[in-house]
Amino acid sequence: MNVLLEPLAPLASKDSEPAWIDASGISLRYVLAGAVGSEAAGTVVLIHELGGSIASWDAIVSTLSASRRVLRYDQRGHGDSEKVRAPFSLADQVDDLRTLLDALSLNEPCWLVAAAAGAAIAVEFAARYPARVAGIVMCAPALDVDPSRRGYLRERAQRARTNGMRAIIDSTLEQSWPPVLRADPRALDAYRGYRARLLANDPVCYALANDSLSNIDLRARLPDLRCPCLLLAGEHDLQRPPARISAQAALIAGSVFDTVPAGHLMAVQQPAHLLDKIQAFIDGDDR
Repeated sequence: MNVLLEPLAPLASKDSEPAWIDASGISLRYVLAGAVGSEAAGTVVLIHELGGSIASWDAIVSTLSASRRVLRYDQRGHGDSEKVRAPFSLADQVDDLRTLLDALSLNEPCWLVAAAAGAAIAVEFAARYPARVAGIVMCAPALDVDPSRRGYLRERAQRARTNGMRAIIDSTLEQSWPPVLRADPRALDAYRGYRARLLANDPVCYALANDSLSNIDLRARLPDLRCPCLLLAGEHDLQRPPARISAQAALIAGSVFDTVPAGHLMAVQQPAHLLDKIQAFIDGDDR
């Protein structure tokens, strides 16, 4: 275990072990891996979804890091980061990301690849620090909450606090991982693995993260984004269907909208398809 108190020197290897750092007074686990120096075609930061972790990106990170530096981290309360008990906000999560990038001396503009609620962190970070963002790939972005859904989110958070993750897991996954995407054995194995990781969440932290996102509405931020943006919708996503993501993309000048044959969790449901979209966009093929 490596507790880091000062900025790191650039890594020389293509593979890195998990490390921890206190960011904004919170211990965060991260992994920084991939090409460095003249070999690196920029830095990609992977921002996971609500209830996710570094592991959410396992299926795509090795290919991405072959030619780029890739930073993954567990958000506060998630994975192996500190299990907090005080309420926190989207602004706190943006501060965590900024502090982590500062500590790792990642000062050049980075590509942000964000899943679901992680896209809210990416958009808010880009709005506050536009010079630090090369572009954003938003995978099934959760950037606003319908008023009709806020009550459900608050009730889900309370059930998790009171009765644990098992009390909410099946209703949650019915929306984000519908049965049509569990049909063949490999898909079912991926589903079972993800379900097990979701069950392992600290229920209080999950509820706090859920609360921090229950009132967000970043639609007014979208027209101000000036970096390249790719918004991806899952064709089978019951939470954020393609029409909703397309409407958000229309608010961002010059953005690209596309679909992936997945649900809400495309990095684990259709990683190969997602990887193709990410690489083509970052490399400029889709712009």
